[in-house]
Amino acid sequence: MKSIKEMVSTLNCGNMLECVFGLAPVDVRVYEALLQGMERIEEISKAVGKGESAVYKSLQRLLIAGMAYRIKMPLEGGGYYFIYKPAPKERVAEEVDRVIQELCLRVKKTLEEFLNDSSPWMPGMRNV
Repeated sequence: MKSIKEMVSTLNCGNMLECVFGLAPVDVRVYEALLQGMERIEEISKAVGKGESAVYKSLQRLLIAGMAYRIKMPLEGGGYYFIYKPAPKERVAEEVDRVIQELCLRVKKTLEEFLNDSSPWMPGMRNV
């Protein structure tokens, strides 16, 4: 696990999304493909250079993270298939901002506990 200090020095859009949503680099590439208008697993697979099963797994992670959604499309002879769409970048950005704000508040609270010797997980640090 990278330190926060290290992450800040190398931060970019991709690793920010990886960190906030728990994604892998390929998941971010799949999201980028969705933003470019690709909708089907087959075309996304070719665009990102990964197999269809890997793309499917990435899409599942994006669905769980709220960064994508899927639409069920009927086939003429019966049956169906799914197309995938990206969540709007603005909505993703709002969620990133919300998570970062919450992180900042929690870090500040934990720092206060550390300074006030009230942190329950650091017994013995009182007289250091």
